[in-house]
Amino acid sequence: ESPAELGELSGEDALRWQALALTATSADLVGAARGAHALAVDYAKVREQYGLTIGSYQAVAHLLAEGLALIEGSISVLRHAAWAVDELPAEEAVRAGKIAKVYCARAARTVCETAIQVHGGIGNTWECLAHVY
Repeated sequence: ESPAELGELSGEDALRWQALALTATSADLVGAARGAHALAVDYAKVREQYGLTIGSYQAVAHLLAEGLALIEGSISVLRHAAWAVDELPAEEAVRAGKIAKVYCARAARTVCETAIQVHGGIGNTWECLAHVY
């Protein structure tokens, strides 16, 4: 018995796979942003400066709130891209995936940089995982 022949993907199928890959990459970026943000929020709840937790200071709280807003926007655009993989024409699904990847990448970078900033001097050391994100 001979092995089944390998075929070539149609243009439509190749675009669907591209849309799926863009969406999966975006989901990974959202996960990294969520992890970094959670780490920073947890740290801001316990680290004290001048007798108060640093999360109680407006400057830190606003950084973390902005990060959360970026994550929520990322989730929204990611969900649209995931829906588009199966529900929209392939070219439109790729466009949705590209938009999601750009948005999620920019948001994740900002959130991760903020997490390092919130951790201060330890944010870029092996004692803290913020820089890993």
